[in-house]
Amino acid sequence: MSVPVEEVQLSPSPSDGISCVRFSPDPSDWLLVSSWDSSLSLYDVPSNRLRLKTDSDPPLLSCAFGAGRGTAFSGGLQGAVTLRDLEQSPNNATLLGSHEKAASQLCYSAATSQLYSGSWDGTVAAWDPKSKSRTLLLKQSDKVFAMSVHEHLLVVGTANKRVALYDVRRGDAPPIQEMESPLKYQMRCIEFFPDGQGYAIGSTEGRVALEYINQERKGYAFKCHREKISDSETYVFPINSIAFHPVFGTFATGGCDGIINVWDGDNKKRINQFLKNQTTKYPTSIASMAYNHDGTRLAIASSYTFEEGEKEYVKGFVSHPDDAIFVRSVQESEVRPKKKGT
Repeated sequence: MSVPVEEVQLSPSPSDGISCVRFSPDPSDWLLVSSWDSSLSLYDVPSNRLRLKTDSDPPLLSCAFGAGRGTAFSGGLQGAVTLRDLEQSPNNATLLGSHEKAASQLCYSAATSQLYSGSWDGTVAAWDPKSKSRTLLLKQSDKVFAMSVHEHLLVVGTANKRVALYDVRRGDAPPIQEMESPLKYQMRCIEFFPDGQGYAIGSTEGRVALEYINQERKGYAFKCHREKISDSETYVFPINSIAFHPVFGTFATGGCDGIINVWDGDNKKRINQFLKNQTTKYPTSIASMAYNHDGTRLAIASSYTFEEGEKEYVKGFVSHPDDAIFVRSVQESEVRPKKKGT
């Protein structure tokens, strides 16, 4: 039996590429959105209302909420990492600090009360929002392209396909694990499992790898986001985003094919496919995704990610579609793991 799809498009959308979408950690379902148009937008999703839009000088590549919905962070192309109080003074940005190059990744850990930023300058920094100071600097082997945090564990993926796992309680000690990515091509995203027992990596080659922190458990990789054109030709689409369901631990992958696939990692099978209103592909690449606190909503950024090079957008001319944010209501039956044999 098909499940009725409830999906809304948030309005207004950013005017340029959407770099990151993140839900607030509480039930209010505020959505934070950073964009290459230099804006940081805050939406009240239940009412489909834009609460705030601020403009910065440089484009924004990353964003994150703090411990609650009242604190927001953003990372810019010029390296600045900023803090905003969304309820008291949302238009005033406080500079936490700067990297020498773009702050491409941000993630916040409630367990450590720290913000972590990864940069194209080849470093990861930890910031204390209360003292507004840097508390840690971890040098990487190349540009930081992907990063995720779970409590005191931090995993970092770099441009040269290295993956480093840190226990941040150890300060600037070397990684507790370090390896080359099991995927042949460049990483686009990395995300911890909800239980912190491992992480998933997505690559430009349309592959996902699951790795476990307990190295006695063997990881594996699989192909996805591919379209067979003929017996001899298959299109391969990069994977830009991975989002784990916070309750069931299944995960969604968003690709440049405009499709979202939902996977049961334990049983190694696809359990669903999300389309726009469940009828057609999303208008362009899935640039970023995020589940809300209980997994009943999925935010989807449909935004061209330049996998086919520069395309100037001019209304009325063939180019890339408008950047858009969709929020889909998620039913339990769509994301719950299937029993083996079903």
